[in-house]
Order: sequence, then C-alpha cells, then structure tokens
Amino acid sequence: MKYNKINKLALAVATSLALGSGYASAQEEQETENKSKAEQALERVTVTARKVTENLQETPVSVTSFNGDALERRQITGSDDIGKITPNLQFSNNAPLAGNNNSSIIFIRGVGQISPRANTDPGVGLYIDDVYMGQSVGGSMELRDIESVQVLRGPQGTLFGRNTIGGAVLINTQEPRDELGGKIRVGIGQDALMEAFGSVDIPLTDDLLSRFSVGTKKQDGYVKRNFDGLDLGDVNNTMFNGKLVYQPSSEFTAKVLFDYTRADENGSPLVFGGYNNNNDLDDTGNGAAWFGASQSVIAGCPSAWIAYPGPPGRPVTTADGSALDVSGLLTSGGGPRGYTADNNDPRCVNDQWDAGPFVSNGTAEMGSSMKNWGTSLNLEYQINDEVTVKSITAYRELEWVGRRDADNTPFTILHTDFDSAGDQFSQEFQLNYMTDSFTLITGLYYYTEEITDILKVQVGDKPTGFSCGPDTDGCHLDSDNNITDNDSLAYYAQIDYDFTDKLSGTFGIRRTEETKGSLPDQFDYANPEAKYLEKKLYEADFSATTMSLNISYKWTEDTMVYGSYSEGFKGGGWNSTFNFPLTQSDLDAGHKFNQEEVDTKEFGFKSDVTDNFRLNGAVFSSDYTDLQFTYRVFIAPWFFNAGKASIDGAELEFTYVPHDNWVIEGGVGYLDTSIDEAVEIEVPGRPVNTGVAEGNQLPFAPELQWNVGVGYYAELGDYEIYPRIDVSYSDKVYFDAANEERISQQDSYMTVDASVSLSPFSGQWKVMLGVNNLTDEVYRVSGNSSLGSGSGYAEVAYARPRVVFANFSYEFY
Repeated sequence: MKYNKINKLALAVATSLALGSGYASAQEEQETENKSKAEQALERVTVTARKVTENLQETPVSVTSFNGDALERRQITGSDDIGKITPNLQFSNNAPLAGNNNSSIIFIRGVGQISPRANTDPGVGLYIDDVYMGQSVGGSMELRDIESVQVLRGPQGTLFGRNTIGGAVLINTQEPRDELGGKIRVGIGQDALMEAFGSVDIPLTDDLLSRFSVGTKKQDGYVKRNFDGLDLGDVNNTMFNGKLVYQPSSEFTAKVLFDYTRADENGSPLVFGGYNNNNDLDDTGNGAAWFGASQSVIAGCPSAWIAYPGPPGRPVTTADGSALDVSGLLTSGGGPRGYTADNNDPRCVNDQWDAGPFVSNGTAEMGSSMKNWGTSLNLEYQINDEVTVKSITAYRELEWVGRRDADNTPFTILHTDFDSAGDQFSQEFQLNYMTDSFTLITGLYYYTEEITDILKVQVGDKPTGFSCGPDTDGCHLDSDNNITDNDSLAYYAQIDYDFTDKLSGTFGIRRTEETKGSLPDQFDYANPEAKYLEKKLYEADFSATTMSLNISYKWTEDTMVYGSYSEGFKGGGWNSTFNFPLTQSDLDAGHKFNQEEVDTKEFGFKSDVTDNFRLNGAVFSSDYTDLQFTYRVFIAPWFFNAGKASIDGAELEFTYVPHDNWVIEGGVGYLDTSIDEAVEIEVPGRPVNTGVAEGNQLPFAPELQWNVGVGYYAELGDYEIYPRIDVSYSDKVYFDAANEERISQQDSYMTVDASVSLSPFSGQWKVMLGVNNLTDEVYRVSGNSSLGSGSGYAEVAYARPRVVFANFSYEFY
C-alpha cells in the first residue's frame, strides 16, 4: 500500500519534470492515475505556441515548455536561469549599458539584442500572461507563482509579430483554484540569502475566483568595491500579483490581472575587463584610450603624456603641466594622442586596476532600482462550438535607474547615470474558428509606448587645468536626454488545414505598420543651450509583411515530422546617444537605422519512440539581414545596419524513464553562425570604431550547448525523498559582434546544480536542500567594450559563485 502511494506521487513528479512538461488538468490526472510511470512521465503536454491550446507532440514548431514544479525542482528560480535547460537559448541579466540588475539580454538561435535602451527593440519577445513586455529592463525577474514557461524558437512574425525575430518566451502565472487555500515558502542560503513567498486562493463566489501572491528576496552582492566596500550584484526585490477570474458560464471568461515589482539594489556586478592603453613611447599616432592618458597626466603620473588635436609636430603635455618634447618625440597631427606606462603607480591608468572577477576599483556613484507595474483585462467568449472571440487589453508603467562606473578604476574615464520612465498600452482582438479539420486564427493588434530616458555621461576627455583627478567629479558631462514615442498596428491571419488524417498544412500572414519617434534634448552641461542636434520630434515609418508556411505529416501514431518557412523582423529607429554637436553629414550617416529581418527554414520531428522515451528535434537554417550592430562614433554607441549573417543549427531534446524511480532528461543545441557581410561604416570626419568583420561569430551564440538532469525517487519511512542533479555545458561565448576576446567567455564551462527534497506522501509540506554552481565555476555572463575608442575601457560581469541554500514550503487546502 505504501509503495503504491509513493509510486503515484513519483509518477506525478516525473510528469512535471519531463522535458516540455506543461499544465495537466485534474481530469487528465484522474484519467492517467493508473498508468505506468513511463506513460505518465511522457503524458500529454499542452502548449499555446500557436495561440490555441494543443498537444506539444502534435505542434509542428520548435517549442520547449516547463511547468512551475519542473522549474522549482531544476532550481530555475529566475528568468535568466532558463537558458541552462533550454538548447540554443541565452538569457542573461546585468546588461552593461544599462547598469541595472533587472535588464535582460535574450538570444534564441543567435538572434536577439544587447542594448537596453528604449530606442532599440528587443529581438526576442517576452510575454507575461499573453501581454508583450516592450522593454529589456524588467525582463530579468524572479519566477514566482509560475504555471508554465514556453520558449518558442525562430521567427514568430505571424502570430506574435514584430520583435520576435529570434523567437518568444511565454510566461504564464498560476490560475486561481476553486477552493480556499494557499502555499507559503521560505528559504535561506549563502550570501545572507533570505526569501519568502506566499499565495492564497479565495473563491469569492461560485463564478468569481481570485488568487493573490506576494514574494520578497534579499541577498548580498558578490562583487566588492575596494573604494567603499559596497557589494554589487545584490538582490533586494518585492513582488505582488493578483488575478480575478469571472466565469458565469462555460461560454464566457473574464480575467483581471495586476502585478507589481520593486527592486532597490547597490548596482550591477561589473568589473574591469581591460584597458586599451598606449604604452608604446614611440607610438604617437595611437588615439585609443587617450582618456586614461589625460587622467594620468592630471593625477600626476610621472610616465604619462597627452597631446590634444592639432597639427603635426606639436609637443606633448606632461604631469607637471609643461608642454615638453618627450624624448625628442613630436606628434603626427590629427586627433588626440597619449601615453601611459605599464606600472603600479596609483596615479596611472593601466591594467593594474584589474582586481579579478569579484572586485572592482571603481569610485563613481552606483545604483540599480526599478518599479514595474501593469494590469490587463482578458475577455474570451465562445459564440458557438466553432467560433471564439478574445480581447486582451493591457497597460504597464516602468521606471528604472542604473548608475555605473564603466571603467572600474579610481579615475573619471566614463561614468553613466541612467534614469528612465515610461508606459505602454496594447490592445489585441482575436477571432478563432475551429472545426475538426480546419482552424482559422485572425486578429488585430495595437501597441503604443512613450519612454523618457535621461542619461548623464561623465567622461574625462576635456580637462581644464588639473580639475579631473581621481578625487573629483570629472570634467565633461553630457546629457543624452531622449523621449521615445512608438506606435504599432498589425493585423494577422493563420489557417491550419488537415488534408488527411496524417497530412496538415499551415499558412500565416501578418502586416505590421509602425511609427518610431525620437525627441532628443542633448547637450554638454557646460553649455546647456547649445544642443548637439535640433530639439524636435523626428519620426520614421517602418512596415513589413511577414509570412509562414508549415507542412506536417504524422508518420506513425507516435511520430510527426514537419517542415516550415517563417519570416520575422525587428523595427528600426533613431540613434539617441550623442556626445558632440552633430552636422548634417552626421545625421545623414547615422541618425536613423532601419529594421532587420530573418528568414528561417526548419525541419523537425517529434516522437514518442517507446513508452518510456521521448525524442524531439529540429534542424534549421536562417538568413539574417540588415543586422543592427553597435559601433562607436568617438565613444558614443550608435546603431547601424551593418551586415548579413547566416545561422545553421540543430536542437535535440529527450526524456527517458528507464525505471519506475528514475527520470533522465536533457537537450543539446548546436549553432554555426557567421557574419557573411560587414558593411564599412563611415561618418565623415568622425572616428568610427567598427571591429565587426566577415567571419565573426554572432554574439551570445555558443557553438555547442547541452544540459542533462537526473532525478531519482525513493521512500524513506513515511516520506518521499527526491535527489536530483543538473549539469549544463556551454562552449565559448562572445558578447559583441566584434568578437572582442577581452570581454568574451573565452573557454567552455560547465555548471552543476544539485538538490534533495523530502516530503510526506501527502505532499503537504516539503524541505529542500540544494546548491547552485556546485563546482564553483567562474565564468562570464556579459560584457561591454569601448576598447577601440578614446575611452578605451572594457567591463564584464561574472556569474555568482557557489550558493548553498535551503527552503521549506507548505500547502494548505
């Protein structure tokens, strides 16, 4: 009797852990109660990858899905951990340009976006309860009260539209239950980790259900600053979710959702990644990293000199302020020149300030905060057995601050202070017509956003006397203020038709029209009235018609094969970061950038090979055109449509249940990416640092990535015990299109997570002990380089070292 009970519990756990596991209804659980463990582990999984509910194994697209229990058991506590268990997905936080811990970088199959600014769109769409999240900041979040996470690969330009050029990540929160009850979870761990979460279901009437959840997490940072002992990369956030579901009949459902998140933290865990120092006394033509030479001279570095722009043969300035001929050298003319020796003199800017992966020598003010809240109304009405109409109305406000010391030295080389506030509104109407052999999905989607960015950039390139030493506030302060005003309208249709019991075809089309607006107010604080460009609204229209075609064939009862062609695009926009007065030639060369596009051909299969072995796979090839790359014009990051790339790859995912008490699951992803064409970028009279070259690998696109998890179920007296280990591997990763080695993850790396949980057969409570990054692997997760410009810095962020934790959860129903 006891064995049967634990066996049934183990079956349910295996189901939730199976690759692509999703939500199973109570009726489905009852129907499968007497099935074997292998059958339950490979039970029907429902997904909404095509905006209708369907069986994962019969959905002819590459999609991976996990439910909330699976995420918890695999120790996936934050959105940026999903990439560890999803082939060809890179999900990272600590976007260096933002300086905000909640900024996300998402790439699927080598396609995404690095910049967090509102003037650039994400390359992977993030949806929470069917609502699109318009900005990168806010995408890195704690995964609490989650029902399921689905990762849709490849362009999703037909049903999901713009900015899903790399794919989409769909996060759905838990639905209210029809009985009073709830769940609490508390946890502690290393780095002073403390977290708490609670949810409660309150059925207000038979027709009106509600669910509320609240959570908080605090943890010390893992990067220390020598200057003041500040710990960077800390966690301090709080969230609240509320959901009301009104269902007076089986035909009509109304949902009201509300969420709120607040974070207030010390700053992103960025550290020194390199400095492009001119330490060759004979090189009087090196203009890179001359900010450091300037600051070294001001600080009194005895072996440094600086020469400002001018004609050939001019002398150089040394630390004592005199204009001297150093060793008989004269400059060759043109732009600024500088020299700083490699030494350990604290008055000199060079690589001595590299303090390792977990220490920063920065001194600027730091900070990372966010307030993010939104609400939505989801209405669904089934007119008859074939026709259903839906409406999703949503509004969101986001405010965030990111302050960073980009050079991570005691000097004022480049510091940024980012303050952003904005809102978004979206409305989607959808009509579905479904029969046994025919499905039509058609809809209208409108999106608008307005974001005000206030960016202060402090640089040490224009000293006056000796006023820019390491103990001062700097000498040149730009204000790169910009209001982004975007509107988008799209209408779409997709038809799915079963030609026979085995052969099905799908055709989809979407038309998108958008207007991108930019209202800049940019100047040097030394002369605020002199604008870098005319302060007015600049607008541009972008549009695209994207299509998809899919043919699937049910080879056997348990095996389906498919082939597909899909298109996607990511909107263009306006550059909005300038640190010098712009001429008309500057505006013509680089003010506006155009949209980028991806076309993908994919062939895949989904197969329940045996009763205890599931295997899904796909191979694909993508043509990536008009890539939006970041170039440095002087030191400012500008976007240009600068190339074409090809992407070839494959994914393979499996679940294997070799025995009633074992589950083995995992996946492997392979990518072969190459920049096939790199456009030569020129801004007349301005230095442009490119670094992008033909043959380079795309950023956040490791060649090989795999994961495997092993879980074992056993009984211990009156309890169930579940030990588990998860291993994740990644090849070398570049973080920019220039493939700069000094900010890349230069070697392959492997992480190991392990845990063991204990609970009674009733499952009412559970204790879990675990460790993240068991082997204490040191590896980089993001980086940013301005090594080829006058600022000459590079910064990187490493993953948190090993953390041992424990948590306790209790359900009351």
